[in-house]
Amino acid sequence: MRRDGGLLTPRADDAAIPMPRTLAALLAGAVAIALNIAALAAADLVPLATGHGGLLRLLVMLTGGALPIPSGSAFQASFHVVVGLAMVLFYALALEPVLRGPSWLRGLIYAVVVWLANAAVVLPATGEGFAGSRHLTLAGIAWFAAAHTLFFIVLAVLYERLRGGHTPRDV
Repeated sequence: MRRDGGLLTPRADDAAIPMPRTLAALLAGAVAIALNIAALAAADLVPLATGHGGLLRLLVMLTGGALPIPSGSAFQASFHVVVGLAMVLFYALALEPVLRGPSWLRGLIYAVVVWLANAAVVLPATGEGFAGSRHLTLAGIAWFAAAHTLFFIVLAVLYERLRGGHTPRDV
């Protein structure tokens, strides 16, 4: 670990090279996904509905039911992880190289864009209304937003740390 907190891969000549993008993304993503799942599961304990499965419902609707979706929490959790990993890789390979600002802000920007897409496109398309307001309370909408914001900020901050710490964009 460097003095500035970045995790680097050592080389024989004592120089350090950043962890590869994909590996850093998958490691940071695994932590972010686990925290997101835990935050959403915590809402279930309250109990507080947070609108699980909107994207999956939309995919079923768009295929006219032709896409066979197994019922059960194991499939839904797997789908959640796969979508999370796709978002992780999109961040690392497409967004992170072009976004400016500190890592937490880049994660927040990504979170807001994805939340707005979900709130304004996915959930209304499935009959849930803006941000799921037809079936969710304000607390449920806020919890959902917070859990997903946690995912994106943790992803961005950990990804940067794994890639070698602060970048010139952070100034």
